[in-house]
Amino acid sequence: MSKKKHDIPKAANSLQDECIRVQKVYDWVTDALTVKKTVLFTKDQLRDIEEAMEDPSRRPLRLICEPPKTHSLFPLNSSGNENHDHDHDLGFICEQVGETRDVTISTNGGFIDAQLVELLISTDVKILVVDRHGCVVTKAIVNASVFESFVLCFPEGTDLFCKVSKIFCRIPSGTVLLNTPAPDRFNVEITFCLDIQVEAEVKLEVLAKFCSPRDNDLVAEEDVIKDQCPRVEFPPQCPGIFPRPNCDCHAEGEASGETGPDATEEGRLSVRVDICPDCSLVDSELRASFRDIDNEDGTQSFDFVAKTFDQETLCCEETKDGLKLIISGTGKVDGKTVDYNFAVVDSDTATLFQLQLINHKGKTIFDSDVVCSDEGDIEVEDCVTFDDIKMKRI
Repeated sequence: MSKKKHDIPKAANSLQDECIRVQKVYDWVTDALTVKKTVLFTKDQLRDIEEAMEDPSRRPLRLICEPPKTHSLFPLNSSGNENHDHDHDLGFICEQVGETRDVTISTNGGFIDAQLVELLISTDVKILVVDRHGCVVTKAIVNASVFESFVLCFPEGTDLFCKVSKIFCRIPSGTVLLNTPAPDRFNVEITFCLDIQVEAEVKLEVLAKFCSPRDNDLVAEEDVIKDQCPRVEFPPQCPGIFPRPNCDCHAEGEASGETGPDATEEGRLSVRVDICPDCSLVDSELRASFRDIDNEDGTQSFDFVAKTFDQETLCCEETKDGLKLIISGTGKVDGKTVDYNFAVVDSDTATLFQLQLINHKGKTIFDSDVVCSDEGDIEVEDCVTFDDIKMKRI
């Protein structure tokens, strides 16, 4: 006797393959650009300031710099929004000037094609002089503009979005006016915080794969017209530029201790580490300070600051003592550029670390050997990456 086959229905909203339309980010850069301006008071403004200064009840006077308000960081752009040109209404602009130029750059040990883009960022900043009661004595408007070039992954078919996420200003000489005669000029620094993205509208098949439009293969009663439309092609990607790979682990903290028995110099090494914050090498920090205790061969003390972190050298591995992070790059010692190798182990008992410095001739000029910290602690934590996620298809 045959058994009747039953189709088991799927629950509503079960997982299934879908094609979605999204804005793909081809490149994403943040930067801060500072403009220095000299503000000159007119004769009328100086007269108003002097009159206010003569009244003891109004002293001291203060200089206040008021930049225009900006959008919140999210949404990242206003593409497709009726407020796309709202930056002009707020009193600042960030726009491309001229045509994009193709360039070839060296990165990650190879050469990559990219695009050179020139951006103009400009705003008007309000300068106020107020008395101790907050009443305005006089005011002035200062224009600040900066013209900057950016190397981006900006292939044809993509769109550039330049967002000014924040504008702030500072008066280095101070903001308080105490005595007469009042200065007829002062300097102001205006800083633009930029969020630059290159995007294109694409269609993706989840999980993260380009999908294509289906063929027109449904036949109706009438004759089917042969498809003569061009093939749909998305703009080429730039995997060597963006997105950058995530880190496998993160190290943060401060530690110090005596150099090891095989060190090139006998002394005390202190390090401050923040490598791969947010599991990305962006904004990483590595600083070291060595104090020589062997004075017979001359003082060899120095301070070291890492300037670059090589993604390809980053290694995270488990050891019998704990989780170990290794990184290499370039840095500065007494104004000279050197290569470095740095390793740190977060063990159950103490922090172990080692720093090596190599000059331009390839000679090791400093090797701390393994330092067992006797002060401070550096934590090395595992980062969850896409490779750690196990996918299971039903």
